[in-house]
Amino acid sequence: MSLELTKESIALIVKRDRRFIMELYAYCFPLMLQRLSRLSLHKEDQMSIANTAFLKALDRIDTFDLQKSFPAWLSIIVRNEFIDQYRKKQRHHSFFQQVDLSTDLPDHLPTDLLLQQEDAAKMLFEFVDALPEATRIIFNLYVIEELSREEIATELKISYDLVKWHILKARKIIAEQLQNNTL
Repeated sequence: MSLELTKESIALIVKRDRRFIMELYAYCFPLMLQRLSRLSLHKEDQMSIANTAFLKALDRIDTFDLQKSFPAWLSIIVRNEFIDQYRKKQRHHSFFQQVDLSTDLPDHLPTDLLLQQEDAAKMLFEFVDALPEATRIIFNLYVIEELSREEIATELKISYDLVKWHILKARKIIAEQLQNNTL
């Protein structure tokens, strides 16, 4: 199903036409899971966030601009819902333990060694998935979502220095993993 939303289809959503909403859900769910697979490890969390984001999209459908891409619009809602869920989870758990921000980590680490091999991308994703949760989330927001360090700090309500530390820590861990796997 190729998705092209029109005024008529938005009217069906507003009227809560179950048949059309189910078709829309069937189209959107794989897209949302694909987006979330880059951010979250746990399938259950991905499905929960996708479902909540879809419901929010339905509630806010009247704000959708027909000149824009619906999947891109939905993707922003999914990302924001992921961040909201992370914040809620953070309130109940202390992911960000006291870390020594004065520890010097180099800004550039040699990570180009393995990139010439066929399964480098798969291996890199495995390395990223193995990062501690807070570091992985911040690194994914920075690298995959292309948010700036300032945006991440604002969204997660943490200090800029802590964001920077997690990004550098992720780079260091990944570089060490690459080095260990290329010897």
